[in-house]
Amino acid sequence: MTPLIKEFRFLFWAILGVIVPFGFFLCFFPSSTHSYWAWVVPHPRSAMLIGAAYLGAIAYYSLVLKENDWSQTQNGMGGLIIFCVVLLIATMAHWHQFRMYHITTLVWLIFYYVGPFMVPIAYRKQNALRTSFDGGKGTHTLGRAWRFLQIGRGFFYITLAVFWLAMADAICQIWPWPIEPLELRVFAGQPAIIGWNAIIALSDRQQWRSHRLGLVLGGAIGFVQLVGLLVNSTPYNTAGVGIVLPLMFIEWTLTPLLMFIKHERKKS
Repeated sequence: MTPLIKEFRFLFWAILGVIVPFGFFLCFFPSSTHSYWAWVVPHPRSAMLIGAAYLGAIAYYSLVLKENDWSQTQNGMGGLIIFCVVLLIATMAHWHQFRMYHITTLVWLIFYYVGPFMVPIAYRKQNALRTSFDGGKGTHTLGRAWRFLQIGRGFFYITLAVFWLAMADAICQIWPWPIEPLELRVFAGQPAIIGWNAIIALSDRQQWRSHRLGLVLGGAIGFVQLVGLLVNSTPYNTAGVGIVLPLMFIEWTLTPLLMFIKHERKKS
């Protein structure tokens, strides 16, 4: 096992320092974004849509720090970069909506501009210290059927993310609650994370250990999103996209759960 270098541990602690408070505020005080967020989110459901990703990611980063194992962390780095790139695109497209000189705007810019530059540098240093794979729990490979499932769902969700980025203005018109293109483009980062699974499934890193924490990330986000849809009392149109969203979040939750049930019970 190769432990994480101090640069990655610092990065993950810094991420937790951002997503814990903002995830809490966005999910539990979604109507007060004018007082704490980088831009004013008009609808509470939209604020919860963003905050749920942060709350779900807490489980992932906490486990990454607890496991302290590069072989389990490595595959998730690409998803982090893709998420940052999607949010940078959303930021550049809607910069006029951001609150200039607000502390949260500064944190947002540092978070999503520094990440894509810092991660590749730390990644290269981490790989230079990598030791041979040492076996242990989770060294068996991902099953063929599960690999094809990861590839299929991955390409579906990355296509969906690109579509939402490009067509946000039109999609807002059929969304199940009133939403702005900025919030929708920010949300596109979440299916983009799921889409990264296709790249990983196509790579030569097929050991279950390499996939498990990345699946925790997608599963936790899906679960929190599903709970958010159920507990928020604002109007929700169940027609069209309105029925697709909960089904998508159920899939995000159940697929990782089933994969854990299947693979964690295998003996090394």
